[in-house]
Amino acid sequence: MVSAGLLGCSKGPRPSIIIVTVDTLRADHLGAYGHEAARTPVIDDLARRGRVFTTALTPSPRTTPALATLLTGLRPWTHGSREVGQKMRAVSGLASTLKQAGYATFAVSVNGAAGPEQNLDLGFDRFLDHLQVENHTAAGVTDATLDLLDEAEPTAPLLLWVHYIDPHFPYAPPASWTDQPAAPLCRSLYRRIDGDLRETALLRGDLEGRASAGLEECTTLYDAEIAFTDFHLGRLFEGLETRGWLAGSFVLFTSDHGENLGEDGLFFEHGPSVHDASLRVPLILVGPGVEPARDRGIARLEDITPTLLDLVELDPPEGVSFDGVSLVPRLGAAGSEASATIAIAEAGNALLPESFAYIYSGQNRKLHCINTASYSLCSDGDGEVRLYDHEVDPYLQSDLSSELPEVVEDLLAARDRWPPLKVRERAAHIGRYKLVERPRFEGGFSAALYDLSSAAGESEDMSARFPELVKRLRRELSQELDRTESSEPGELSSRTLEALRALGYMN
Repeated sequence: MVSAGLLGCSKGPRPSIIIVTVDTLRADHLGAYGHEAARTPVIDDLARRGRVFTTALTPSPRTTPALATLLTGLRPWTHGSREVGQKMRAVSGLASTLKQAGYATFAVSVNGAAGPEQNLDLGFDRFLDHLQVENHTAAGVTDATLDLLDEAEPTAPLLLWVHYIDPHFPYAPPASWTDQPAAPLCRSLYRRIDGDLRETALLRGDLEGRASAGLEECTTLYDAEIAFTDFHLGRLFEGLETRGWLAGSFVLFTSDHGENLGEDGLFFEHGPSVHDASLRVPLILVGPGVEPARDRGIARLEDITPTLLDLVELDPPEGVSFDGVSLVPRLGAAGSEASATIAIAEAGNALLPESFAYIYSGQNRKLHCINTASYSLCSDGDGEVRLYDHEVDPYLQSDLSSELPEVVEDLLAARDRWPPLKVRERAAHIGRYKLVERPRFEGGFSAALYDLSSAAGESEDMSARFPELVKRLRRELSQELDRTESSEPGELSSRTLEALRALGYMN
């Protein structure tokens, strides 16, 4: 348990907890994390007043698994949600524990993959989702949150979780927002897509160099979306302060995952890659006894629930053993970054079938493909397979299966080797070093070790120099992930499917 000295108010009512998460937010696009072009004064001020974890990591670059981990202290393969939209098991987490301790528990999330349909509302007295909040921009989320507090007028300590979604692709700050880059080339890409998820997938794979050409402009729009969100975070904090909910509270700011902006050959997307562009998230904690400082040790989303319960002196739910650990020993003036922590992450699937860079793309009950560098063997679940040369036929129009039966046989064999939910990238971080395992077409995983402190970053494989470290980290990944079952999400509800289509995840 946390000491009374750190809590600073253990004899009085327990402090309130405010959790703010911003979807698809890379840590390195905030001023507090060194981004010179950032316009994030509110978040940067929060960082100046609290503990900034510079190496915070998500266990999944997908929204539902990541946020379920944040709210439960359990990794995706423990709580059961391993893909966007997949419901987590009904486990007791942060909200349920605080509610039982007398907290009023409120949440607002306008991401249709992060709400009641996925069990993320468990333990919350009031939960406003994407169907109950009309305006899904940061302005609307802030308005809905403050209105909820005024309507409910909680008298007990408060747990408030607010999830913003603005930086999600396409990056399009509202026209009324004055920080509006012209970005004509990027906006022309949006017009070409116009809701067509096939065009979206081909853009993300950089067909004809379109994404590369528009990257700089699209990145300025991504930053403008973050600036817009930051402004309305300022309104949220001002509103909480005038209502008496900010003073003496713990405020935690983070994200579910980042965004690939060309890293790993993936543009304007997250999910199938475990590059740090998608795995590293901001993590800032402010509150009584939390000394302002920068902590460079590993912190993980699974550490958040144990940390917050520790801060308010509450035990874990009965029968629950967290995958994460409390960060409280690292929060005081004498806090130590020294840790043997390892961060394990698992990618999601490439959910759009035209994502040819991955061995498996699409969804098992719909159109899905097994891919090589040149060919894709695709089926829509009816048992019939069709072969395409996606290098010359990216729109999958000319079936070559009768002409190249040997290629069909090779791809059918690969399909048998790789169950869809096993053919995923995975990674192990231990601070300076990161091991990435990638599925091989012929079976098993390749491995690459990266020195994240070097200028080469995730572009130079150091495996040959550190064979024992590679062996140890591969063993850690195998022990953590190979023992688990990869259950399919099952039938998603019509509301979830509609939300996932709107977010560009699936047809």
